[in-house]
Amino acid sequence: MNFAAIWKLPVIYLCENNLYASSTPAKDSLPQPDISVRGAPYNIPGFSVDGQDVLAVYECVSQAAARARKGEGSTLIEAKTYRYEGHQLGDFGGYQPEGELDKWKQRDPLIIFRQLLMKRGLLDEKEEQAIIKEVDAKIAEAEKFALSSPMPDLATATHYVYKED
Repeated sequence: MNFAAIWKLPVIYLCENNLYASSTPAKDSLPQPDISVRGAPYNIPGFSVDGQDVLAVYECVSQAAARARKGEGSTLIEAKTYRYEGHQLGDFGGYQPEGELDKWKQRDPLIIFRQLLMKRGLLDEKEEQAIIKEVDAKIAEAEKFALSSPMPDLATATHYVYKED
């Protein structure tokens, strides 16, 4: 962020804040739980946005992109959201307060946005099923390609990882 601030780089830092650091609630481990304020020492504006609201995130990122395109520098955006699964393999949750996960799942961005599109007449059940079918086909095609592709040559597996070859 320091270099981005000094050089007024057109960078959008988007922090997906799922409100937990592994199994510890962020509110219990950070004196200031809003990540968006961390741009202030670098003179980078920060914004917190409801990460469950697709349109709110879109609007906030659009404004940051406009700032960047005008040469006004970087923006830090914190999208407050929630993770439904554990932090890593073997983390099965259970440390959240009773009902917290269910409360957040009721505000799932996919469900909320689907309902909005349906309400505005921009999507109907038939169109939705066609989209799902198309996406499922693309996923199946990508999986087939990945599984049928040869494994990488171990002799070149580290090229461009730590240094430029």
